[in-house]
Amino acid sequence: MGTTIDLSGRNALVVGGGGGGIGTAMALTLADAGADVAAITYVAEHAKDTEDRVRALGRRSIGVVADVTDETALRAAIATAAAELGPFRHLVNVVGGALPDDWWRTAEYDMEAFDRIVSRNLRYAVITCRDVARALIDSGQTGSFVNISSVAARGAPLLAAYGASKAGLESFSRTMALEWAPYGIRVNLVAPGTIKTPRAGQGDLSDAAQGIPLRRRGDPQDIANAALFLLSDLGDYVTGQTLAVDGGMTLGGSGGDQLPVFVTNPAVRARFE
Repeated sequence: MGTTIDLSGRNALVVGGGGGGIGTAMALTLADAGADVAAITYVAEHAKDTEDRVRALGRRSIGVVADVTDETALRAAIATAAAELGPFRHLVNVVGGALPDDWWRTAEYDMEAFDRIVSRNLRYAVITCRDVARALIDSGQTGSFVNISSVAARGAPLLAAYGASKAGLESFSRTMALEWAPYGIRVNLVAPGTIKTPRAGQGDLSDAAQGIPLRRRGDPQDIANAALFLLSDLGDYVTGQTLAVDGGMTLGGSGGDQLPVFVTNPAVRARFE
C-alpha cells in the first residue's frame, strides 16, 4: 500500500489562489504533488504570481481574475480556467474572511455587512462547488473538494455573521457530500484556527499564542497540508467531515496541566498550586 500523494494527470482549481496566504500555499502544494493548477483571484498581480510559480514547478497553470461575489464573473472565470486546463478533479475554496468593517456587536448588526459577509464566505463556494460537480457528473469522473471553514463556525464574539457563514458552509458541504457520494465526489472542510497570513498579520503575537495548546499560530502550509490529504486518494474514505487545524484551540483549554479556572475547591487547588 503506497502512502505517497501523487496527483499527476489531474487538474485542480483554487478559488482565492494568490496573495501569499493559504491560497498560494494550496496552489503550490497541489502543484508539488503533480497537479496542474488554475487559480482564481481578484488581484491581477496575485493571479500572475501564482501562475508563474506553479509553472516553475513544471505544471500547467492559469491565473484568472474575477470578483467571486459576482456570479456571472465567477462562472465565466471557472469556464475560462477549465477551457485552458480541462475538467477539474479537485477544488479548493479559500476565499473568505472578515474585513475590518465586518466586525459588529450582534445587538447593532448592520445587515448590509451581513449580506456582504455571506456572499464572500458562503454563496460563492456554493456556486463553484455546484459548477465543478456538474462537470464531473456529466463526464462520469470522480473528484474531491475542500472548503476552507473556520473555528469561528462554533461562535466568535463580534464575528457573528462570519461564524454563521462558515457554519452554513459546513452544513451545505455535508449535504453536498451526501448527494454527490454516489458519483464518487467527496466534499470535506478544513477549519483553521489563527493563521499567519498577509491579511491576518504575520507577527508572532507570542502572548496570544499562549492560549493555543501547541503554543504557536498556524502557517498557511499547515492548512494546505491538511487539505492535500483530504483531496488525495489517502482520504478516499473520508467525506462530509470538518478537520480543525487549530493547534488545539477548540479543545477548550490552553494546554498543559494547570488547573482550569473554574476549579475553586480549596483542597483541590492546594494539591496542584
